[in-house]
Amino acid sequence: MFKKKRGSAKSVKNAVCKALDSFDYKYEIAEDEPVIYLAANGEDLPIGMVLAADDEHKTLNIYCRLMFEVPLSKRNELTVELNKINNTINNGSFIMDSEEGYISFKVIQSYIDGVPSQDLIKHLIKMSFQTADLHDGELKELIPGCGWEMMYR
Repeated sequence: MFKKKRGSAKSVKNAVCKALDSFDYKYEIAEDEPVIYLAANGEDLPIGMVLAADDEHKTLNIYCRLMFEVPLSKRNELTVELNKINNTINNGSFIMDSEEGYISFKVIQSYIDGVPSQDLIKHLIKMSFQTADLHDGELKELIPGCGWEMMYR
């Protein structure tokens, strides 16, 4: 599951790129940071993903951002729904930026003693996209049709 070499953000970033290449995803690499951006098409909306290696905490952080904004008037209601959904998920959780109203699915994987394998990274990417896509529609349905705006990177 983990390669037996000392993990660093650069080596994790390289492993993520190799895993993404095996999926044939198009992605963008941040030049100065250990961050990778990509998007995949869900059932109805694209889903953005950010993968970031964090050397300080020795984690690979995966965020799938749902491509709509929750209006201020619906944020409390959506917070309750996110908590209900999170209770059904074994790995990862949905979070909402309370100031800007964006919902993301978040997964954090530790790599303290080595670099996560490409198989593990591929599993986490696939699971993250599938979980975000599975719940995207039900969350969006809680927002009146005229109340959400598409958000693209």
